[in-house]
Amino acid sequence: MRAFFNIIIIGLIGLLSSTYLFNLSPIDYSGTIEIETPVEESTLSLEVEEEKILNPESITISHTASKSEVIKIVTDSIFNVDIYKDNELIKSNIKNLEPLSPSIDATISVNEENPIVTTLNISKKNLGLEDGVYEFILNSNLIADEKKSSVSLTVTYDTAGNYYPAVNTAPAGTKGLTLYFPAENADILIPVTRFVVEDKSITRMAIEQLQNGPLNKDLKSVIKDVTNTTYNNGNVVIDLPSSYTAYNTGSRGAGLAYESFVKTIFAVDRYWPIYSITFTVDRKNVDTYFHGMSKEAINYLPNVKRNYLLYMAHKADGRYYLFEHQSEQIGITENDTIEMKARKIFDAYSDTALSYGISPVPKVVALDNVLLSGKTLILDFNNEFLNVYKDKIDLRHMMVESLIYTFTTIPGVDSIKITAQGKEISDFIDSLDTTRALYPPEFINPEIVETQEEAE
Repeated sequence: MRAFFNIIIIGLIGLLSSTYLFNLSPIDYSGTIEIETPVEESTLSLEVEEEKILNPESITISHTASKSEVIKIVTDSIFNVDIYKDNELIKSNIKNLEPLSPSIDATISVNEENPIVTTLNISKKNLGLEDGVYEFILNSNLIADEKKSSVSLTVTYDTAGNYYPAVNTAPAGTKGLTLYFPAENADILIPVTRFVVEDKSITRMAIEQLQNGPLNKDLKSVIKDVTNTTYNNGNVVIDLPSSYTAYNTGSRGAGLAYESFVKTIFAVDRYWPIYSITFTVDRKNVDTYFHGMSKEAINYLPNVKRNYLLYMAHKADGRYYLFEHQSEQIGITENDTIEMKARKIFDAYSDTALSYGISPVPKVVALDNVLLSGKTLILDFNNEFLNVYKDKIDLRHMMVESLIYTFTTIPGVDSIKITAQGKEISDFIDSLDTTRALYPPEFINPEIVETQEEAE
């Protein structure tokens, strides 16, 4: 028995050490591994023309795609909207804002060149909202990807503001002084024209009126103590007392005071030639003041015209004021023609977003063509220009005056003429002949409007 067992062991050893090839049966793994063909993802995304809107009646929003897709409509409302005010949700899941509801089970083709364009009625009346600033979240029912299915925009309803046009003549026996007052809740200067009886040096009168402060409660004065103001052959010296430290404390407050002095005095050059301004402290020249202002800016500041200004609108106590804004968005170069400069300036209206001001020119207005004729810049707009501010003629006047003030800051331009699709515009504003060249009015933002209206 033992011998037989040894024979079996020897046989196994020989078998395992041989070079005989074994053919093993293949194993079928298809039942244990799941192979799934990846589904091509949709490229559908959302685009809006503007992210900040004032008093809209409607908004246009587009579904775009980088490749051709066929979208099936499974709802009677392409968008639903959530509305927030002060970070609080006040209206949720608003539907059927489209003028026409889409057909359920219909299909729409979309590609890079043919987006799905939808218009939503977001008028204040339709949504039942009060004046204020709101955040709208527009949610698409056509996009499954939550990261791409919504877009937000800021909507401001401000229907109570009024604009009082500039004037060209001062009431009899008065001088018009354009005073620059800071806004109460923004670091900007608002030009306000006050008509006063001349009883002393005009430059001294201008400083005194700054000290008196504005009539509008949402504007303020940062000009207080002044020792003396002298005028000598076009050079103005403003002497400040060292005992009043506010001019030299705080970078923004000091800067506003400096700019208020400078802009107000330079505006006097409609009556007297103003070549320069010098600041002294206790009747002595200083190397620095106004919280670090340079010696050059204090000891001799020449009166140099500022070019390429954008006139935006600021609302204070229910009234709109135009104010100057030096936009960084314009990008004008020395080689640009005047026509090209004009186009860049117009684009800046829509490219400039300010928390303290709005563009007086609605974004539906497009500049179709520009032509310089002599020193008159002809601005040809699209047909939408004729329809803006139909129910607020004062705001229409604000838009036109903004265009006049803005485009005449281009060197070589002293007036503008407005056309629409190549045709003259008439009966656009009752008190303004828009068929003729328009020059910048002398007195911007007249402070007391009632007196002028009574005079009429």
